[in-house]
Amino acid sequence: MIHQSKPHKEQRELVRFSLYSYIGVFVGIFSNLFIYTQNQEFLGVLRYTESIAFLLWPLILLGASSSLINFTPKLQEKKNTKLFSYALFTVLRNSLFVFLLLFFAADLLADYLRLEFIYYAFCLAFCLALIDLLKKQLTIHQKIAFPIVLDNLLPKLVLPTIFILLYYAVIDTDAKGLELYNIAYFFILMALFVFASKRKAIGFTSKIKSVFTHFTKKEYRNYSYYAVAGSLGYLFVFKLDTLMIPNLISYKANGVYSIATVAASVIFIPARGLFSLYAPQVSELVKEKKFERLNNLYKTSAKTLLFLGLLIYSGLFLGVEMLFEFLPSKEVLLETVSVIFIIGATSVINMATGFNSEIINYSRFYKFNIIALSVLTLLNLGANYYFIVVLNYGIEGAALASMLSVLVYNLFKLVFIYIRLGLLPFDFVFLKLLAAQLILILVFYHFPDFSNELLNFVFKVGGVFICQLFMVYKFKWVEPLNAFIDKNIFRKRV
Repeated sequence: MIHQSKPHKEQRELVRFSLYSYIGVFVGIFSNLFIYTQNQEFLGVLRYTESIAFLLWPLILLGASSSLINFTPKLQEKKNTKLFSYALFTVLRNSLFVFLLLFFAADLLADYLRLEFIYYAFCLAFCLALIDLLKKQLTIHQKIAFPIVLDNLLPKLVLPTIFILLYYAVIDTDAKGLELYNIAYFFILMALFVFASKRKAIGFTSKIKSVFTHFTKKEYRNYSYYAVAGSLGYLFVFKLDTLMIPNLISYKANGVYSIATVAASVIFIPARGLFSLYAPQVSELVKEKKFERLNNLYKTSAKTLLFLGLLIYSGLFLGVEMLFEFLPSKEVLLETVSVIFIIGATSVINMATGFNSEIINYSRFYKFNIIALSVLTLLNLGANYYFIVVLNYGIEGAALASMLSVLVYNLFKLVFIYIRLGLLPFDFVFLKLLAAQLILILVFYHFPDFSNELLNFVFKVGGVFICQLFMVYKFKWVEPLNAFIDKNIFRKRV
């Protein structure tokens, strides 16, 4: 059922995905540098509301989007329409249940958590759930680039506009700013629906029960429940910091932390594209037990993402502090430098281990994620409290807690996949690549500074980029990079 495309088409879609993502990130970075620093309080409120929405979102989805990817390989084209319709019905039903739960429980929880904007969070979660469902369906049809324009770029255009409206008192409350932000996501939902409909990627039917012929409803529900538990655990591992900072420190501190996370998020963009593009292929290879092909893809993706992650991280590590010195809001921005370094390193760790989550999620061992995430949720809670409250490290403590959790989480998954399936993303070339890139970063870091700051920035950042690209191309350590350069720069036939 899954639409297989030729490698060059996959690469083209991945390049479009990355291009649109980087446009969105650069718009976000510009806003962080020149706009968001003017109202850190509202930025903290917004990010906290988003984090609550991210926790409600899996409860609304209840694993529907993951199940769509997992069970589609077993179906024919028309059956996928029934599965999508069933998933849509699930989301609508769960939305009503979650809303009623919040309505009756919000007052009780208000004594322990800051829930002033809980209903804005629910509306955002509802839109995010339907958007995710549509994106997964489009991924099955190898359409990932356009959704990124909407899902990544549009909010980054809307949000600075909201800040400007607040700055000039066109809107006068944080609540009105959150309303506009929710409207933007509703527009994204409608646009994705139109896009998917025109490309016949979605269909609707009321005869949804007959979908359970190639697999049972019990299989579907079991997988869905474990998927939602995995999603919640994942969010507790990766988003807990933005929930704890407002409650343990302040909204303003959360705003400063958010500025750092946006700056560091540029590192993870290639991983999002690759994981989204190859998720259906990983699912099918696992189902068909083609583990040799999967292992090759696993190793190739890990080397590619390690190289790209360290390449981008080297620029941040060597140049971000110098860049901030040139900017008008440097006092605020310089507060984020240490957090950018920590979160950036966390992203590289997450990238370098390849798509281990996808392998586990689409295998018969998917229940393992629940065990790992349960342990790591407790670890992350304890680490956040220890670093923030006991050691008084502030937002740097939150970043360190996340880094520790991500490192342990990925080690758990790597060991489990190797024991159960005999797959490993690392080889000798991976280790050579890691050592060489780290050495180059250290060499340029310790290189004597020029008296001219601009020349110093250009030399160190530009130099480390060029040296890494030349080295990796020369020794052919990352095959997709050589293929891309040969085809698009040297115009060689590949």
